[in-house]
Amino acid sequence: MPKQQLVINSEFLLLCERREIAQFVQAYMQYLQKQKVALPQGQFLIFRSMEQLSVLAQRLPLIPGSERVRRIIVFADAGNNLEERRELLDVVRGSAYFFKIPYCAHFFFPGRLQGKRWRSGYLEDLLLEVLRPETAESGEFINLYNVCQEYVDSVNNCRGQQNKLSNRSRHVLYAYLAATEKYAGASLVEAVTAGAFALEAERFACLRKCLEKLEK
Repeated sequence: MPKQQLVINSEFLLLCERREIAQFVQAYMQYLQKQKVALPQGQFLIFRSMEQLSVLAQRLPLIPGSERVRRIIVFADAGNNLEERRELLDVVRGSAYFFKIPYCAHFFFPGRLQGKRWRSGYLEDLLLEVLRPETAESGEFINLYNVCQEYVDSVNNCRGQQNKLSNRSRHVLYAYLAATEKYAGASLVEAVTAGAFALEAERFACLRKCLEKLEK
């Protein structure tokens, strides 16, 4: 079968660096809607790396329906090189297509505390901070969490100094979920929907505010 051509069918684009980020943002938006927070329907696109975001910026004007876009949010990990990533994002936002968009915002996971700069790290750092203790059916949350950290650290040591895991928290999170009965084998969306994370936590205030601005 021929590959289906990409068409933009929304005036609101959510550009996500990774599939996990897109899955989580979509699940979190559904959570907010259940809390009676009005949010527009958006279209998700995955750009895979900050370097590839500039490629997408060049491609977007050529995609059918791109002229209808009025709002864009870029979701990415802050990683350990935040300033470099911000510079790449600034270049993209200054491109011909993005410059014409009336509203363009960004969000770097794991987010930031109110009134402070973006924190370094990844989406999974945020999710580990709001992981519900009751996910450990035995009640030994701290013990299970520590065992999973020790396991990932052991794997990192085996990989050698030049081949360390770039996002350690991602592996800790999935090791922890795999060690439970309820969440073993679950996708991120399934874990979110099943209540593994405290989405009402203050840690999400920055993300919620970013999304709520879309209706203003």
